Amino acid sequence: MERDPIQEIERMIRGIHDQMASKAKPVLTRYPLIFAFLVTFGLASILHGFELFTDKMPVFRQNPHYLVIIGIVVLLITGTLYKKLDKGE
Repeated sequence: MERDPIQEIERMIRGIHDQMASKAKPVLTRYPLIFAFLVTFGLASILHGFELFTDKMPVFRQNPHYLVIIGIVVLLITGTLYKKLDKGE
């Protein structure tokens, strides 16, 4: 019987998550504000880095609407994929 690689990866990630949750939860509940700031800083860093990266590409600098269209297409594809995976198709 062939094993589904996606299910194997999900099982592995679930195991890692369960192990880390027992260690991270006490720290997270004791210092929620610090973690909120760290998450905000991380998200802002990623967005700023992406902005700098796309700003170096002449195609996106001259035609920013391409980036918007690509973003919308990616969201549509991931939404469709999520619906299909959620239904179990």
